[in-house]
Amino acid sequence: MKRTLNIKINRSKNEENGFCYNVRTQRKKLGMRKTSARFELHSAAKMRIEDLFVDAQCENGEGIPTNVRTDIDDVINGTHKTFRYMLVTGLLAAVTDMKLHPRCLQVTSGVDGAFDARSFCQEVIVPFEKTFLKGRLGGSNEPYANKPARFEMIEKSNKVRKGGDAILLGKLYDVLEYVRQLAMKERETVFKYAIHLVLQRSPNEANVISLAPIDGNKIDASDFFDFFEARTKGESAVASLTAFFRTFYGKDTKVLVHPSTESGASSKEVGDIDLNFADGRRYAVEVKDKPFTKVDVDHACGKAALAGVSRVIFAVGHTAENTIVAEGALADKWAQKGIELSFLKISALLGVGMALSDGTMRSSLAGEILSALIKMNACDDTMRIFRKTFKMEQA
Repeated sequence: MKRTLNIKINRSKNEENGFCYNVRTQRKKLGMRKTSARFELHSAAKMRIEDLFVDAQCENGEGIPTNVRTDIDDVINGTHKTFRYMLVTGLLAAVTDMKLHPRCLQVTSGVDGAFDARSFCQEVIVPFEKTFLKGRLGGSNEPYANKPARFEMIEKSNKVRKGGDAILLGKLYDVLEYVRQLAMKERETVFKYAIHLVLQRSPNEANVISLAPIDGNKIDASDFFDFFEARTKGESAVASLTAFFRTFYGKDTKVLVHPSTESGASSKEVGDIDLNFADGRRYAVEVKDKPFTKVDVDHACGKAALAGVSRVIFAVGHTAENTIVAEGALADKWAQKGIELSFLKISALLGVGMALSDGTMRSSLAGEILSALIKMNACDDTMRIFRKTFKMEQA
């Protein structure tokens, strides 16, 4: 006897908003012969976000305490996109099933109402964002690959960066704990208010910046150094180095840069940047924009050796240039294991490149940096810094 989902679809509303899920097609896509509990949950969540989305556009948060509204606003408009996804995921879980624990990240947490937040977000939030939100949450393909989402529960004691990240984690915790105490109607109001705030954000910077050639006559060498040295959690360093590799090696060499939350997640991804040559050689580039140790170097080389990579370039950003490691001894050690290890100061490469550049080359380099940032799914702040530094107007 076939088991079917008891989910009613308002055809007129679905067709009006262009968001309708065919359960049978979705089941086939997931390769499931039978409807699993997780599939039922995801299907129900898709219906819930669809049903609440229209009203969310006009939700003003009336009835929500001021401090809770402030916390929601701070997380949605904060600098950490992972917390943004975690908030929306937890709130959607709360309005999908009263039994689900909105602070839960992994089934193994053992709490009542435990569920897999990562797959929930991946199957429900990510496709919805692509269709309706135009990347306003951050445009990530794997939001829960980042460190703040790798715990079993959202707790204030989770290890995150001190300062702003720790503050946002606390606000995220407080909002989801507040929602746990509410009846369904009040939960819906909180969820719709959060989505309303998401809709007030600009579309993902990567989606709105033009890829038209950047006028090299409007920028000079110092702009590249300003961007490289900007506080972007290493994203500007990776993008700048990617641009130089692409310019130097040309189209015959594939210079691959990976999303910051996904680097190394695939067996085909070894470093922050991978160089694949036409003759089969593969180089891995590890970019360090903060102090590092011998252990970091050994880890990068060990990963490269397992992947069959012949050379590792340890690229050092400006905040890590004073790090002291035994470069010669490390290079000799890994040479005996078949890995050619070299160290490169990115600022030195920038200096050479800028000394030899003209307006045309600077335009090309800036365009390659932008292309890398988009591929990396760089954060909003990094994209804004790029646009300001290179004097670009939003498309």
